[in-house]
Amino acid sequence: MSEAPKLRKWWAKSHKNSDDITNGQRGMTFVVSTDEVDRHGDTVSVSGWHLESYRKNPVVLWAHHYSQPAVGRALKVWTDEHSLLATIKLAPTEFAQEVATLYDEGFQSGVSVGFKPLEYELRRDTKTGQVLGINFTQQELLEISAAPVPANQNALKKSLDSTPRMQSFYRVSGTWDIEDLQEILEVLRSATN
Repeated sequence: MSEAPKLRKWWAKSHKNSDDITNGQRGMTFVVSTDEVDRHGDTVSVSGWHLESYRKNPVVLWAHHYSQPAVGRALKVWTDEHSLLATIKLAPTEFAQEVATLYDEGFQSGVSVGFKPLEYELRRDTKTGQVLGINFTQQELLEISAAPVPANQNALKKSLDSTPRMQSFYRVSGTWDIEDLQEILEVLRSATN
């Protein structure tokens, strides 16, 4: 596995014009990966993400160009039930601010992950045995890239009413414990205006 290739997967920005403040810094929140079958026929397990090394060097690149300077950094990276998410701040360079404008104005929504596969298996059709793609079960996040074309058609804007805790709030307003309120606060921070 030490010779495993670095992989890149393209996803869509989760929130148009959404700003999040993390540790006093403003950023944009993205769904950067999900556990759904992507356009390549692959899946990436959300519970299989290894994020420790990435958090030490949370670079955001332009379209996986490892030889060019970073265009930003991830202020925060976390998982929920079906997604890997990140709040990203773009650099104060001319090109990075051009990329920021593309996101802010809705001309670009996609992001992509570059990762090293640690464990995986072929995804096969249950009837024919034909290989449909790869199920990545353990992977190390190397970088997140600003990218024009997403591979996952289901990495879409996360709305308040799609969150289980918010659904129950809409149905019945009851008492809340601190964990409920923290989860709701996280959803509100990542919601669009």
